[in-house]
Amino acid sequence: MYTTSVFVYVQRQIVVLLTGNSPRKYMPQYAKPLTLHKGVDNRIQFQFLNQEQKPVDITGKSITCRILNYDGTEVLIRKALDLDFALTGIASLRLNSAEIEDFPAQKAYYSLEIPEGQFDFPVFVDQNAGARGDMNIVNSVLPSFVPSEIVTIPTGQPFPNISNSSGNTNLVYYTSVINTQDNPILTIQTKYEEFYGNVTIQGSSIVDGDWYDIITDDELADVSETRGYTIRGFHPFVKVEFSSNSGAVTNILAR
Repeated sequence: MYTTSVFVYVQRQIVVLLTGNSPRKYMPQYAKPLTLHKGVDNRIQFQFLNQEQKPVDITGKSITCRILNYDGTEVLIRKALDLDFALTGIASLRLNSAEIEDFPAQKAYYSLEIPEGQFDFPVFVDQNAGARGDMNIVNSVLPSFVPSEIVTIPTGQPFPNISNSSGNTNLVYYTSVINTQDNPILTIQTKYEEFYGNVTIQGSSIVDGDWYDIITDDELADVSETRGYTIRGFHPFVKVEFSSNSGAVTNILAR
């Protein structure tokens, strides 16, 4: 039996305010990058010290935290810190999972701003008296988002609109080949408009031959909807065969 130790703690970062008349200029020797984890709630704690390494009373202060993208051209999040222990200079940035859900995993920056009288002053967050610290937004709890791939019908085939008024001849056409990247699960979404015919998803171990049927959707009659198909198993290459005498396939996505 193996035992693995895990740790639950609040990230705490020491930051510095230049207050009072002391000539000392204390700065942290090392300012670690902060981390935001997508998919869960986050709490990052800051301890405010002065240049003499003593806690600063932040009672009643509205301290603003900004998270900026890596090139500094966009503010991703702007939020006030919660004052946990104001007398000893401890405050927290609390973000729920929904607040960072729309941002992709990326390197970013953060900054803090504190009011003092009629002025708003920066907070020094790194060892070089800088007011911009490093932050990572990561997919550590949830898997990375995989965007859908647009699947096309190669030119020369009757796509996206097929019409045969006699109804006696089926037109057969194929999508481009989808490389599954050895993923054991592939989903395909197709959008039909007044579609009559059959749909067959085929697989192969090579890109240009030896196709076999995986899923067959038979006898679609006047279908105007979006349908999804899930392909399980090891199929290195996949394509879709349409056999239709009327209707349209207007959109195909794979993921």
